[in-house]
Amino acid sequence: MGIYDSEYADDDEFGIIEEAKEFLRFCSDNDSNNRVEALDDLKFAGGDQWPVEIQNSRTLEARPCLTINKIGAYKRQVVNNIRQQRPRIKVHGMNSQSDEKIAEILTGICRHIETQSDADQAYDNASDFQVTMGWGYFRVTTDYIRDDSFDQEIFIRPIINPFTVYFDPNSVMPDGSDAERVMITEIISKESFRAMYPDADESNFNMRGTGDSDANWVTKEDIRIAEYFFILKKKAILCKLENGKTVWKDEYEDYMGEILDERDSVKKEVHWCKLTGAQILEKGIWPGKYIPIIPVWGEHVFVENKRKKYGLVRQAKDPQRMFNYWQTSLTESI
Repeated sequence: MGIYDSEYADDDEFGIIEEAKEFLRFCSDNDSNNRVEALDDLKFAGGDQWPVEIQNSRTLEARPCLTINKIGAYKRQVVNNIRQQRPRIKVHGMNSQSDEKIAEILTGICRHIETQSDADQAYDNASDFQVTMGWGYFRVTTDYIRDDSFDQEIFIRPIINPFTVYFDPNSVMPDGSDAERVMITEIISKESFRAMYPDADESNFNMRGTGDSDANWVTKEDIRIAEYFFILKKKAILCKLENGKTVWKDEYEDYMGEILDERDSVKKEVHWCKLTGAQILEKGIWPGKYIPIIPVWGEHVFVENKRKKYGLVRQAKDPQRMFNYWQTSLTESI
């Protein structure tokens, strides 16, 4: 469940940092098997296809140890089909001609966002990881259009390393729309960190998951920081007015009309903060109702109430190993 405002005050920096650490630990424990297997899938697809002990023994005996990698060809068949028919944002009108016209305008805006973002790169990167190991991500963000402007625009950006994303394990929707907490870690140089945050504390943070860079938050020349998204829920009363509109009771004014009905509900806000192991560097509220990190899932099944995620490579490992053994034995015998 999301965090209720009663759990800590908005300025409770220590509470947010500790909750972020606990969330990262929870994600690492919950998804550890998937991460280990996915990392092995990536290495296998890259050509690391022989067990280490067999490869070492053959090297010592000066025996061949061939890798004829067929995985790449099969993976490209799927990925290239996705690239030929990339996903596109489409807004559909509802009920009236007016809505249809508005939908066309919104679709045009979305096309502009995709074009200026070079969104194809984000889609292709996520799809490649989806096919290879079972999941990938891209994100929606905002940025200033120029260094000398206060105007911002929306951008769709790739997430280069999906292992740096810690996605809500309780999310079950295919598009991740029900996620209530997400963390993304990032390694930057200490020089850049000091330039951006001259008064910040370079604190150590030891939590991480398989595939996510070094085990320490602070390395010799680099520092790991994190972006943490979480949905903050506030209990509120929703009012239905005589004109059919709805309004929160704490925002209701007499001129709005008569209240016909009320019910208990919750207000949801997507909060964002950038933090180190002991300090919040930046924070704000994301202007939307969903966390702007979009997962792209491959195959996944639930086994004994645990989600098992995998891509094309997982089921192709044994046939590929068998082919390598055959070709190596043939070469060795001849």
